[in-house]
Amino acid sequence: MTLRKYYAHIITLLMLAFAGSVQAQDSSEQDELNQFMNLLEQQTSLATDTRINADFVPGMLSVLSAKQMERRGFRTLWEALASLPGVQATMNETGMRSITVRGIGNLFEPNKVKLLLNGKALNASASATTGTLYDTPIEQIERVEFIRGPGSAIYGEFAFAGVVNVITRRQGEHYSAGIESGEGYTFSALFSYADPDGDFKTSINVAASQSEGEDISSGIDRSPVGIPSYAPGPINNKRDFVSAILSVENGDLNALLQIQQSNRGDHFGTNNLLPLDDRQTVISESVISADISQSFQLDEDLIGKWSLNLLNNETEQNSLFLGDAENFGGLGPEDDIVADSLLEEQRIEAQINLQYEVSAHKLFGALIFTEVEVRDAEQFINLITPAGPPAPTLNEFPTPVDDSDERSSVSLVLQDEYRIDDRLTLTAGLRYDNYEDIDSNVSPRIALVWRRSDQHIFKTQLARAFKPPSLIEDNGSLELEIESETNDTLEFGHIYHGADLVLRNTIYFSKLDNLILFQDFAPFGFYNSGSFDLRGYELEVEKSIDSEWDINASLSLQDYVDDKLPGATPWMLKLGAEYALRPLTALHLQVNSFGCR
Repeated sequence: MTLRKYYAHIITLLMLAFAGSVQAQDSSEQDELNQFMNLLEQQTSLATDTRINADFVPGMLSVLSAKQMERRGFRTLWEALASLPGVQATMNETGMRSITVRGIGNLFEPNKVKLLLNGKALNASASATTGTLYDTPIEQIERVEFIRGPGSAIYGEFAFAGVVNVITRRQGEHYSAGIESGEGYTFSALFSYADPDGDFKTSINVAASQSEGEDISSGIDRSPVGIPSYAPGPINNKRDFVSAILSVENGDLNALLQIQQSNRGDHFGTNNLLPLDDRQTVISESVISADISQSFQLDEDLIGKWSLNLLNNETEQNSLFLGDAENFGGLGPEDDIVADSLLEEQRIEAQINLQYEVSAHKLFGALIFTEVEVRDAEQFINLITPAGPPAPTLNEFPTPVDDSDERSSVSLVLQDEYRIDDRLTLTAGLRYDNYEDIDSNVSPRIALVWRRSDQHIFKTQLARAFKPPSLIEDNGSLELEIESETNDTLEFGHIYHGADLVLRNTIYFSKLDNLILFQDFAPFGFYNSGSFDLRGYELEVEKSIDSEWDINASLSLQDYVDDKLPGATPWMLKLGAEYALRPLTALHLQVNSFGCR
Protein backbone atom coordinates (compact mmCIF):
# COMPACT_ATOMS: atom_id res chain seq x y z
CA MET A 1 0.00 0.00 0.00
CA THR A 2 1.45 3.42 -0.98
CA LEU A 3 1.88 6.32 1.43
CA ARG A 4 -0.82 8.26 -0.48
CA LYS A 5 -3.28 5.43 0.19
CA TYR A 6 -2.25 5.44 3.86
CA TYR A 7 -3.18 9.11 4.10
CA ALA A 8 -6.48 8.47 2.34
CA HIS A 9 -7.32 5.78 4.91
CA ILE A 10 -6.26 8.09 7.73
CA ILE A 11 -8.47 10.94 6.55
CA THR A 12 -11.41 8.57 6.00
CA LEU A 13 -11.12 7.02 9.47
CA LEU A 14 -10.78 10.38 11.20
CA MET A 15 -13.78 11.77 9.35
CA LEU A 16 -15.82 8.68 10.26
CA ALA A 17 -14.79 9.13 13.88
CA PHE A 18 -15.79 12.79 13.68
CA ALA A 19 -19.16 12.03 12.14
CA GLY A 20 -19.85 9.19 14.54
CA SER A 21 -18.93 11.36 17.50
CA VAL A 22 -21.32 14.11 16.52
CA GLN A 23 -24.19 11.68 15.98
CA ALA A 24 -23.49 9.76 19.17
CA GLN A 25 -23.79 12.78 21.45
CA ASP A 26 -26.67 15.27 21.69
CA SER A 27 -26.15 17.08 24.98
CA SER A 28 -27.01 20.59 26.05
CA GLU A 29 -24.50 23.44 25.73
CA GLN A 30 -24.24 23.63 29.51
CA ASP A 31 -23.35 19.92 29.76
CA GLU A 32 -20.68 20.36 27.12
CA LEU A 33 -19.26 23.38 28.93
CA ASN A 34 -19.11 21.47 32.22
CA GLN A 35 -17.35 18.58 30.49
CA PHE A 36 -14.80 20.94 28.95
CA MET A 37 -14.10 22.62 32.29
CA ASN A 38 -13.47 19.19 33.83
CA LEU A 39 -11.09 18.47 30.96
CA LEU A 40 -9.09 21.61 31.69
CA GLU A 41 -8.48 20.45 35.26
CA GLN A 42 -6.49 17.40 34.08
CA GLN A 43 -2.99 18.86 33.87
CA THR A 44 0.24 16.99 33.13
CA SER A 45 3.85 17.74 32.24
CA LEU A 46 4.68 14.22 31.06
CA ALA A 47 4.71 14.79 27.29
CA THR A 48 6.41 18.21 27.11
CA ASP A 49 7.90 18.83 30.59
CA THR A 50 5.74 21.98 30.73
CA ARG A 51 2.32 22.08 32.35
CA ILE A 52 -0.41 21.46 29.77
CA ASN A 53 -3.84 19.87 29.61
CA ALA A 54 -3.71 16.07 29.37
CA ASP A 55 -5.66 15.90 26.09
CA PHE A 56 -3.79 18.83 24.53
CA VAL A 57 -0.36 17.18 24.71
CA PRO A 58 1.30 15.70 21.62
CA GLY A 59 0.56 12.00 21.33
CA MET A 60 -2.05 10.01 23.21
CA LEU A 61 -1.91 10.24 26.99
CA SER A 62 -3.86 8.02 29.39
CA VAL A 63 -4.48 9.10 32.98
CA LEU A 64 -5.74 6.73 35.69
CA SER A 65 -6.78 8.32 38.98
CA ALA A 66 -6.65 6.62 42.36
CA LYS A 67 -10.44 6.57 42.48
CA GLN A 68 -10.70 4.87 39.08
CA MET A 69 -8.13 2.21 39.96
CA GLU A 70 -9.67 1.46 43.34
CA ARG A 71 -13.22 1.19 41.97
CA ARG A 72 -12.02 -1.16 39.23
CA GLY A 73 -10.41 -3.48 41.74
CA PHE A 74 -6.82 -3.22 40.53
CA ARG A 75 -4.27 -4.20 43.16
CA THR A 76 -0.99 -3.05 41.62
CA LEU A 77 0.31 -0.69 38.97
CA TRP A 78 0.97 -3.72 36.75
CA GLU A 79 -2.71 -4.70 36.80
CA ALA A 80 -3.83 -1.11 36.15
CA LEU A 81 -1.53 -0.67 33.14
CA ALA A 82 -2.89 -3.89 31.64
CA SER A 83 -6.28 -2.17 31.20
CA LEU A 84 -4.89 0.58 28.93
CA PRO A 85 -5.13 0.51 25.12
CA GLY A 86 -2.17 -1.01 23.32
CA VAL A 87 -0.61 -2.35 26.53
CA GLN A 88 -0.01 -6.00 27.31
CA ALA A 89 1.14 -7.06 30.79
CA THR A 90 3.89 -9.67 30.59
CA MET A 91 5.74 -11.88 33.05
CA ASN A 92 8.84 -13.92 32.30
CA GLU A 93 9.56 -17.42 33.56
CA THR A 94 11.07 -16.15 36.83
CA GLY A 95 8.09 -13.90 37.64
CA MET A 96 9.52 -10.54 36.57
CA ARG A 97 6.67 -8.22 35.63
CA SER A 98 6.80 -5.86 32.66
CA ILE A 99 4.66 -4.51 29.82
CA THR A 100 4.82 -4.32 26.04
CA VAL A 101 3.35 -1.35 24.16
CA ARG A 102 1.97 -1.52 20.63
CA GLY A 103 3.62 -4.89 20.20
CA ILE A 104 7.06 -3.44 20.98
CA GLY A 105 8.95 -5.44 23.58
CA ASN A 106 9.58 -9.13 23.01
CA LEU A 107 9.60 -12.07 25.37
CA PHE A 108 13.33 -11.88 26.11
CA GLU A 109 13.79 -8.13 26.53
CA PRO A 110 10.46 -6.36 27.29
CA ASN A 111 12.26 -3.22 28.47
CA LYS A 112 11.15 -0.53 26.05
CA VAL A 113 9.37 1.82 28.48
CA LYS A 114 10.75 4.68 30.57
CA LEU A 115 9.69 4.18 34.20
CA LEU A 116 9.24 7.25 36.41
CA LEU A 117 8.27 7.46 40.07
CA ASN A 118 7.16 11.01 40.89
CA GLY A 119 9.00 12.15 37.78
CA LYS A 120 12.28 10.42 38.70
CA ALA A 121 13.64 7.75 36.34
CA LEU A 122 14.18 4.26 37.79
CA ASN A 123 15.52 2.36 34.74
CA ALA A 124 18.87 0.68 35.35
CA SER A 125 21.53 0.94 32.65
CA ALA A 126 22.52 -2.69 33.22
CA SER A 127 19.09 -4.14 32.35
CA ALA A 128 17.20 -1.07 31.00
CA THR A 129 14.34 -1.68 33.43
CA THR A 130 13.41 -2.29 37.06
CA GLY A 131 10.93 -4.75 38.45
CA THR A 132 9.93 -2.86 41.58
CA LEU A 133 7.68 -0.15 40.15
CA TYR A 134 5.13 -2.57 38.68
CA ASP A 135 4.50 -4.03 42.16
CA THR A 136 3.48 -0.63 43.60
CA PRO A 137 0.07 -1.04 45.29
CA ILE A 138 -2.79 1.15 44.14
CA GLU A 139 -3.35 2.45 47.68
CA GLN A 140 -0.04 4.32 47.46
CA ILE A 141 -0.81 6.01 44.12
CA GLU A 142 -2.52 9.35 43.44
CA ARG A 143 -2.59 8.90 39.66
CA VAL A 144 -0.80 7.20 36.77
CA GLU A 145 0.19 9.02 33.59
CA PHE A 146 1.08 6.93 30.56
CA ILE A 147 1.94 8.16 27.09
CA ARG A 148 2.17 5.69 24.22
CA GLY A 149 4.77 6.15 21.54
CA PRO A 150 8.24 7.72 21.39
CA GLY A 151 9.22 9.87 24.37
CA SER A 152 12.96 10.35 23.87
CA ALA A 153 12.65 14.00 22.76
CA ILE A 154 12.15 14.81 26.45
CA TYR A 155 13.16 11.71 28.42
CA GLY A 156 16.02 10.33 26.34
CA GLU A 157 17.09 6.72 26.67
CA PHE A 158 14.61 3.88 27.22
CA ALA A 159 11.55 6.04 26.32
CA PHE A 160 11.27 3.84 23.23
CA ALA A 161 7.65 2.68 23.21
CA GLY A 162 6.20 4.83 26.00
CA VAL A 163 6.64 6.62 29.31
CA VAL A 164 5.00 5.71 32.63
CA ASN A 165 4.91 8.24 35.46
CA VAL A 166 3.51 7.15 38.83
CA ILE A 167 2.45 10.04 41.09
CA THR A 168 2.09 8.96 44.72
CA ARG A 169 -0.12 10.48 47.40
CA ARG A 170 1.38 13.40 49.34
CA GLN A 171 -1.56 15.26 50.89
CA GLY A 172 -3.90 14.42 53.74
CA GLU A 173 -3.96 11.15 55.64
CA HIS A 174 -4.78 7.74 54.22
CA TYR A 175 -4.75 4.27 55.78
CA SER A 176 -5.67 0.90 54.36
CA ALA A 177 -5.26 -2.79 55.17
CA GLY A 178 -6.54 -5.88 53.44
CA ILE A 179 -6.23 -9.60 52.93
CA GLU A 180 -5.88 -11.40 49.62
CA SER A 181 -5.95 -14.90 48.22
CA GLY A 182 -2.77 -16.89 48.57
CA GLU A 183 -2.49 -16.06 52.28
CA GLY A 184 -1.69 -12.48 51.38
CA TYR A 185 -2.07 -9.12 53.06
CA THR A 186 -1.63 -5.46 52.12
CA PHE A 187 -1.01 -2.36 54.21
CA SER A 188 -0.51 1.32 53.39
CA ALA A 189 -0.37 4.58 55.31
CA LEU A 190 0.09 8.24 54.41
CA PHE A 191 1.05 10.95 56.89
CA SER A 192 1.44 14.61 55.88
CA TYR A 193 2.02 17.97 57.53
CA ALA A 194 1.85 21.52 56.19
CA ASP A 195 2.89 24.56 58.21
CA PRO A 196 -0.18 26.82 58.25
CA ASP A 197 2.02 29.91 58.64
CA GLY A 198 4.80 29.03 56.20
CA ASP A 199 5.89 27.13 53.12
CA PHE A 200 7.07 23.95 54.85
CA LYS A 201 5.40 20.67 53.82
CA THR A 202 6.31 17.07 54.43
CA SER A 203 4.77 13.66 53.88
CA ILE A 204 5.66 10.01 54.21
CA ASN A 205 3.87 7.34 52.20
CA VAL A 206 4.52 3.69 53.09
CA ALA A 207 3.12 0.42 51.77
CA ALA A 208 3.76 -3.29 52.18
CA SER A 209 2.29 -6.48 50.78
CA GLN A 210 2.98 -10.19 51.02
CA SER A 211 1.54 -13.27 49.35
CA GLU A 212 2.40 -16.96 49.52
CA GLY A 213 1.15 -17.21 45.95
CA GLU A 214 -1.67 -18.98 44.19
CA ASP A 215 -1.77 -22.76 43.80
CA ILE A 216 -0.49 -23.08 40.22
CA SER A 217 1.12 -26.14 38.66
CA SER A 218 3.47 -26.11 35.72
CA GLY A 219 3.30 -28.31 32.67
CA ILE A 220 6.07 -30.50 31.38
CA ASP A 221 9.64 -29.30 30.92
CA ARG A 222 10.11 -26.55 28.33
CA SER A 223 13.86 -26.18 28.63
CA PRO A 224 15.36 -25.53 25.17
CA VAL A 225 18.54 -27.41 26.11
CA GLY A 226 16.80 -30.53 27.42
CA ILE A 227 18.03 -30.32 31.02
CA PRO A 228 15.54 -32.12 33.32
CA SER A 229 13.85 -30.29 36.20
CA TYR A 230 11.10 -30.99 38.76
CA ALA A 231 8.28 -30.39 36.27
CA PRO A 232 5.42 -30.96 36.32
CA GLY A 233 4.79 -29.56 39.78
CA PRO A 234 3.79 -26.46 41.78
CA ILE A 235 5.53 -23.17 40.97
CA ASN A 236 7.15 -20.95 43.59
CA ASN A 237 5.20 -17.69 43.18
CA LYS A 238 5.67 -16.24 46.65
CA ARG A 239 5.98 -12.43 46.50
CA ASP A 240 6.40 -9.54 48.93
CA PHE A 241 6.93 -5.81 48.49
CA VAL A 242 7.77 -2.75 50.61
CA SER A 243 7.84 0.92 49.63
CA ALA A 244 8.53 4.18 51.48
CA ILE A 245 8.44 7.68 49.98
CA LEU A 246 9.49 10.74 52.00
CA SER A 247 8.87 14.21 50.62
CA VAL A 248 10.04 17.50 52.17
CA GLU A 249 9.26 20.92 50.67
CA ASN A 250 10.31 24.33 51.96
CA GLY A 251 9.36 27.03 49.52
CA ASP A 252 11.19 26.40 46.26
CA LEU A 253 13.51 23.78 47.77
CA ASN A 254 12.38 20.14 47.53
CA ALA A 255 13.85 16.86 48.74
CA LEU A 256 12.52 13.43 47.84
CA LEU A 257 13.63 10.01 49.09
CA GLN A 258 12.07 6.92 47.47
CA ILE A 259 12.78 3.32 48.48
CA GLN A 260 11.21 0.21 46.96
CA GLN A 261 12.05 -3.48 47.35
CA SER A 262 10.37 -6.42 45.67
CA ASN A 263 11.11 -10.05 46.54
CA ARG A 264 9.72 -13.07 44.71
CA GLY A 265 10.03 -16.77 44.16
CA ASP A 266 11.49 -18.03 40.90
CA HIS A 267 8.10 -19.17 39.52
CA PHE A 268 8.69 -21.53 36.56
CA GLY A 269 12.45 -21.24 36.97
CA THR A 270 15.36 -19.88 34.97
CA ASN A 271 15.23 -21.16 31.37
CA ASN A 272 11.90 -22.82 32.32
CA LEU A 273 13.66 -25.29 34.64
CA LEU A 274 11.13 -25.80 37.44
CA PRO A 275 12.76 -25.83 40.92
CA LEU A 276 11.53 -27.51 44.06
CA ASP A 277 8.72 -25.45 45.57
CA ASP A 278 10.00 -24.38 48.99
CA ARG A 279 7.93 -21.14 49.05
CA GLN A 280 11.00 -18.96 49.58
CA THR A 281 11.82 -15.67 47.91
CA VAL A 282 14.79 -16.24 45.64
CA ILE A 283 15.04 -12.99 43.65
CA SER A 284 15.23 -9.55 45.27
CA GLU A 285 15.18 -6.19 43.48
CA SER A 286 15.59 -2.87 45.26
CA VAL A 287 15.63 0.78 44.22
CA ILE A 288 16.76 3.81 46.21
CA SER A 289 16.23 7.24 44.65
CA ALA A 290 17.32 10.43 46.45
CA ASP A 291 16.63 13.79 44.83
CA ILE A 292 17.06 17.43 45.77
CA SER A 293 15.83 20.26 43.57
CA GLN A 294 15.12 23.97 43.66
CA SER A 295 13.05 26.20 41.42
CA PHE A 296 14.08 29.77 40.73
CA GLN A 297 12.80 32.78 38.81
CA LEU A 298 15.18 35.11 36.99
CA ASP A 299 12.52 37.53 35.77
CA GLU A 300 8.80 37.61 35.07
CA ASP A 301 9.03 35.37 32.00
CA LEU A 302 12.10 33.26 32.79
CA ILE A 303 11.97 30.45 35.34
CA GLY A 304 14.28 27.54 35.97
CA LYS A 305 15.05 24.54 38.11
CA TRP A 306 18.15 22.61 39.12
CA SER A 307 18.18 19.09 40.49
CA LEU A 308 20.62 16.46 41.69
CA ASN A 309 19.55 12.81 41.73
CA LEU A 310 21.17 9.65 43.07
CA LEU A 311 19.73 6.30 41.95
CA ASN A 312 20.83 2.91 43.25
CA ASN A 313 19.52 -0.30 41.62
CA GLU A 314 20.32 -3.71 43.08
CA THR A 315 19.32 -7.23 42.03
CA GLU A 316 20.20 -10.21 44.20
CA GLN A 317 19.54 -13.91 43.59
CA ASN A 318 19.93 -16.59 46.24
CA SER A 319 19.93 -20.35 45.49
CA LEU A 320 18.51 -19.83 42.01
CA PHE A 321 17.88 -23.28 40.50
CA LEU A 322 19.92 -23.97 37.33
CA GLY A 323 19.41 -27.68 36.78
CA ASP A 324 18.70 -31.13 38.13
CA ALA A 325 21.65 -32.77 39.92
CA GLU A 326 21.50 -35.92 37.81
CA ASN A 327 22.24 -34.01 34.61
CA PHE A 328 25.50 -32.71 36.12
CA GLY A 329 26.65 -35.95 37.72
CA GLY A 330 25.06 -35.43 41.13
CA LEU A 331 23.19 -38.04 43.13
CA GLY A 332 20.26 -36.25 44.80
CA PRO A 333 18.46 -32.93 45.33
CA GLU A 334 21.21 -31.81 47.70
CA ASP A 335 23.50 -31.71 44.64
CA ASP A 336 21.16 -29.61 42.48
CA ILE A 337 22.90 -26.77 40.69
CA VAL A 338 22.12 -23.35 42.17
CA ALA A 339 23.51 -19.84 41.76
CA ASP A 340 23.96 -16.83 44.00
CA SER A 341 24.45 -13.49 42.27
CA LEU A 342 24.52 -9.77 42.98
CA LEU A 343 24.38 -6.79 40.62
CA GLU A 344 24.47 -3.25 42.01
CA GLU A 345 24.46 -0.08 39.92
CA GLN A 346 24.64 3.59 40.91
CA ARG A 347 23.57 6.54 38.78
CA ILE A 348 24.26 10.22 39.52
CA GLU A 349 22.41 12.81 37.46
CA ALA A 350 22.65 16.60 37.59
CA GLN A 351 20.20 18.71 35.62
CA ILE A 352 19.36 22.35 35.05
CA ASN A 353 16.45 23.54 32.95
CA LEU A 354 15.04 26.90 31.89
CA GLN A 355 11.60 27.89 30.64
CA TYR A 356 11.03 31.21 28.91
CA GLU A 357 7.73 32.60 27.66
CA VAL A 358 7.76 35.31 25.03
CA SER A 359 4.80 36.32 22.90
CA ALA A 360 3.21 33.06 21.67
CA HIS A 361 6.26 30.89 22.39
CA LYS A 362 7.03 28.77 25.42
CA LEU A 363 10.70 27.81 25.16
CA PHE A 364 12.19 24.98 27.20
CA GLY A 365 15.79 23.86 27.51
CA ALA A 366 17.64 21.41 29.74
CA LEU A 367 21.25 20.33 30.23
CA ILE A 368 21.78 16.93 31.88
CA PHE A 369 24.95 15.21 33.09
CA THR A 370 24.78 11.50 33.94
CA GLU A 371 27.36 9.12 35.39
CA VAL A 372 26.61 5.39 35.79
CA GLU A 373 28.86 2.98 37.64
CA VAL A 374 28.50 -0.73 38.36
CA ARG A 375 29.34 -0.96 42.06
CA ASP A 376 29.26 -4.74 42.43
CA ALA A 377 28.81 -7.71 40.10
CA GLU A 378 29.37 -11.28 41.24
CA GLN A 379 28.05 -14.77 40.57
CA PHE A 380 28.72 -18.05 42.38
CA ILE A 381 27.61 -21.54 41.24
CA ASN A 382 28.19 -24.93 42.87
CA LEU A 383 29.97 -26.32 39.80
CA ILE A 384 33.63 -27.04 39.18
CA THR A 385 33.29 -26.13 35.48
CA PRO A 386 30.26 -24.94 33.48
CA ALA A 387 29.67 -28.54 32.35
CA GLY A 388 29.98 -30.01 35.85
CA PRO A 389 30.37 -31.96 38.00
CA PRO A 390 28.73 -30.40 41.09
CA ALA A 391 31.05 -28.88 43.68
CA PRO A 392 30.62 -29.05 47.45
CA THR A 393 30.89 -25.25 47.65
CA LEU A 394 29.96 -22.28 45.50
CA ASN A 395 32.64 -21.20 43.02
CA GLU A 396 32.94 -17.82 41.32
CA PHE A 397 31.83 -17.60 37.68
CA PRO A 398 31.80 -14.73 35.12
CA THR A 399 28.93 -12.24 35.33
CA PRO A 400 26.84 -10.62 32.54
CA VAL A 401 28.47 -7.27 33.39
CA ASP A 402 31.82 -6.39 34.88
CA ASP A 403 32.12 -4.59 38.20
CA SER A 404 34.28 -1.97 36.46
CA ASP A 405 31.67 -1.09 33.80
CA GLU A 406 30.79 2.60 33.52
CA ARG A 407 28.64 4.76 31.28
CA SER A 408 28.51 8.55 31.21
CA SER A 409 26.56 10.95 29.04
CA VAL A 410 25.78 14.61 28.44
CA SER A 411 22.32 15.51 27.14
CA LEU A 412 20.78 18.67 25.73
CA VAL A 413 17.02 19.21 25.38
CA LEU A 414 15.48 22.05 23.34
CA GLN A 415 11.77 22.62 22.75
CA ASP A 416 9.49 25.36 21.43
CA GLU A 417 5.78 25.22 22.19
CA TYR A 418 4.28 27.74 19.75
CA ARG A 419 0.65 28.85 20.13
CA ILE A 420 -0.23 29.78 16.56
CA ASP A 421 -3.65 30.92 17.77
CA ASP A 422 -6.04 30.10 20.60
CA ARG A 423 -6.79 26.65 19.16
CA LEU A 424 -3.66 25.63 17.26
CA THR A 425 -0.35 24.69 18.94
CA LEU A 426 2.86 23.56 17.28
CA THR A 427 5.49 21.80 19.41
CA ALA A 428 8.97 21.23 17.99
CA GLY A 429 11.97 19.94 19.85
CA LEU A 430 14.91 17.61 19.98
CA ARG A 431 17.21 15.94 22.44
CA TYR A 432 20.88 15.15 21.89
CA ASP A 433 22.47 12.40 24.01
CA ASN A 434 26.24 12.05 23.81
CA TYR A 435 27.69 8.86 25.36
CA GLU A 436 31.31 8.04 26.04
CA ASP A 437 31.10 4.31 25.28
CA ILE A 438 28.45 4.11 22.51
CA ASP A 439 27.26 6.25 19.60
CA SER A 440 25.40 9.48 20.30
CA ASN A 441 21.69 9.84 19.51
CA VAL A 442 19.48 12.67 18.27
CA SER A 443 15.74 12.41 19.07
CA PRO A 444 13.62 15.03 17.23
CA ARG A 445 9.88 15.57 17.61
CA ILE A 446 7.37 17.83 15.85
CA ALA A 447 3.68 17.84 16.76
CA LEU A 448 0.55 19.81 15.93
CA VAL A 449 -2.57 19.99 18.12
CA TRP A 450 -5.76 21.59 16.77
CA ARG A 451 -8.59 22.23 19.22
CA ARG A 452 -11.29 22.55 16.58
CA SER A 453 -13.97 23.11 19.22
CA ASP A 454 -14.57 22.45 22.89
CA GLN A 455 -15.44 18.87 21.97
CA HIS A 456 -13.09 18.00 19.10
CA ILE A 457 -9.29 17.84 19.25
CA PHE A 458 -7.13 16.73 16.34
CA LYS A 459 -3.42 16.03 16.65
CA THR A 460 -0.50 14.68 14.68
CA GLN A 461 3.08 13.90 15.68
CA LEU A 462 6.31 12.72 14.09
CA ALA A 463 8.92 11.62 16.63
CA ARG A 464 11.98 9.46 17.10
CA ALA A 465 12.94 7.45 20.18
CA PHE A 466 15.95 5.34 20.99
CA LYS A 467 17.08 2.70 23.43
CA PRO A 468 20.82 2.21 23.84
CA PRO A 469 22.13 -1.30 24.41
CA SER A 470 21.99 -2.07 28.11
CA LEU A 471 25.25 -3.02 29.77
CA ILE A 472 24.13 -6.66 29.75
CA GLU A 473 23.33 -6.48 26.03
CA ASP A 474 26.58 -4.68 25.25
CA ASN A 475 28.72 -7.23 27.11
CA GLY A 476 26.77 -10.18 25.68
CA SER A 477 26.76 -8.98 22.09
CA LEU A 478 27.45 -11.41 19.26
CA GLU A 479 28.68 -8.49 17.15
CA LEU A 480 31.74 -6.26 17.39
CA GLU A 481 29.49 -3.28 18.09
CA ILE A 482 25.81 -3.40 18.94
CA GLU A 483 23.84 -0.30 17.95
CA SER A 484 21.04 1.59 19.67
CA GLU A 485 17.47 0.71 18.74
CA THR A 486 15.44 3.48 17.10
CA ASN A 487 11.70 4.03 16.70
CA ASP A 488 10.43 6.57 14.13
CA THR A 489 6.66 7.01 14.52
CA LEU A 490 4.11 9.12 12.65
CA GLU A 491 0.71 9.25 14.31
CA PHE A 492 -2.63 10.96 13.84
CA GLY A 493 -5.22 11.30 16.58
CA HIS A 494 -8.73 12.57 17.21
CA ILE A 495 -10.42 13.11 20.59
CA TYR A 496 -14.10 13.80 21.14
CA HIS A 497 -15.30 15.02 24.54
CA GLY A 498 -19.02 15.12 25.25
CA ALA A 499 -20.99 15.35 28.47
CA ASP A 500 -20.94 11.59 29.05
CA LEU A 501 -18.98 10.21 26.09
CA VAL A 502 -15.27 10.32 25.24
CA LEU A 503 -13.83 8.86 22.02
CA ARG A 504 -10.15 8.67 21.12
CA ASN A 505 -8.88 7.46 17.75
CA THR A 506 -5.20 6.99 16.91
CA ILE A 507 -3.53 5.77 13.74
CA TYR A 508 0.23 5.28 13.73
CA PHE A 509 3.04 4.13 11.47
CA SER A 510 6.34 3.08 13.02
CA LYS A 511 9.70 2.08 11.61
CA LEU A 512 11.79 0.12 14.11
CA ASP A 513 15.50 -0.14 13.35
CA ASN A 514 18.31 -2.18 14.94
CA LEU A 515 16.03 -3.96 17.42
CA ILE A 516 18.12 -5.89 19.91
CA LEU A 517 17.06 -9.53 20.18
CA PHE A 518 18.45 -12.53 22.05
CA GLN A 519 19.67 -15.60 20.18
CA ASP A 520 18.52 -18.57 22.28
CA PHE A 521 20.72 -21.16 20.61
CA ALA A 522 24.49 -21.52 20.49
CA PRO A 523 26.25 -19.21 20.31
CA PHE A 524 23.97 -17.40 22.77
CA GLY A 525 23.94 -13.62 22.79
CA PHE A 526 22.39 -10.35 21.66
CA TYR A 527 22.31 -8.97 18.14
CA ASN A 528 20.73 -6.20 16.03
CA SER A 529 17.89 -7.71 14.01
CA GLY A 530 17.36 -5.12 11.27
CA SER A 531 14.18 -3.16 10.51
CA PHE A 532 10.47 -3.73 11.10
CA ASP A 533 7.61 -1.61 9.71
CA LEU A 534 4.59 -1.43 12.00
CA ARG A 535 1.20 0.20 11.51
CA GLY A 536 -1.71 0.25 13.90
CA TYR A 537 -5.02 1.70 15.02
CA GLU A 538 -6.32 2.35 18.54
CA LEU A 539 -9.88 3.18 19.57
CA GLU A 540 -10.85 4.18 23.12
CA VAL A 541 -14.41 4.62 24.35
CA GLU A 542 -15.53 6.01 27.72
CA LYS A 543 -19.29 6.16 28.29
CA SER A 544 -21.41 7.03 31.32
CA ILE A 545 -25.01 5.84 31.51
CA ASP A 546 -27.53 7.29 33.98
CA SER A 547 -24.80 8.02 36.57
CA GLU A 548 -24.81 4.31 37.46
CA TRP A 549 -22.88 2.68 34.64
CA ASP A 550 -19.39 3.54 33.42
CA ILE A 551 -18.16 1.74 30.33
CA ASN A 552 -14.55 1.86 29.14
CA ALA A 553 -13.44 -0.14 26.13
CA SER A 554 -10.57 -0.17 23.68
CA LEU A 555 -9.58 -1.90 20.47
CA SER A 556 -5.96 -2.05 19.29
CA LEU A 557 -4.96 -3.38 15.89
CA GLN A 558 -1.39 -3.69 14.66
CA ASP A 559 0.19 -5.17 11.60
CA TYR A 560 3.79 -5.75 10.57
CA VAL A 561 4.43 -5.10 6.91
CA ASP A 562 7.01 -7.85 6.52
CA ASP A 563 8.27 -10.15 9.28
CA LYS A 564 6.35 -10.42 12.52
CA LEU A 565 8.18 -9.18 15.59
CA PRO A 566 8.69 -11.93 18.22
CA GLY A 567 6.20 -11.61 21.08
CA ALA A 568 3.87 -9.17 19.29
CA THR A 569 0.11 -9.68 19.17
CA PRO A 570 -1.99 -8.53 16.16
CA TRP A 571 -4.97 -7.29 18.18
CA MET A 572 -6.15 -6.44 21.69
CA LEU A 573 -9.73 -5.99 22.84
CA LYS A 574 -10.46 -4.67 26.33
CA LEU A 575 -13.80 -4.06 27.99
CA GLY A 576 -14.43 -2.64 31.45
CA ALA A 577 -17.90 -2.17 32.92
CA GLU A 578 -18.57 -0.54 36.29
CA TYR A 579 -21.91 -0.40 38.08
CA ALA A 580 -22.49 1.86 41.09
CA LEU A 581 -24.47 -0.49 43.31
CA ARG A 582 -24.49 1.98 46.22
CA PRO A 583 -22.72 5.31 46.86
CA LEU A 584 -19.71 3.51 48.36
CA THR A 585 -20.06 0.17 46.57
CA ALA A 586 -19.28 -0.61 42.94
CA LEU A 587 -19.09 -3.75 40.84
CA HIS A 588 -16.49 -3.89 38.08
CA LEU A 589 -15.90 -6.39 35.28
CA GLN A 590 -12.70 -6.28 33.23
CA VAL A 591 -12.20 -8.51 30.18
CA ASN A 592 -8.96 -8.43 28.16
CA SER A 593 -8.58 -10.49 25.00
CA PHE A 594 -5.46 -10.81 22.83
CA GLY A 595 -4.57 -12.30 19.49
CA CYS A 596 -1.94 -15.03 19.21
CA ARG A 597 1.65 -13.92 19.66
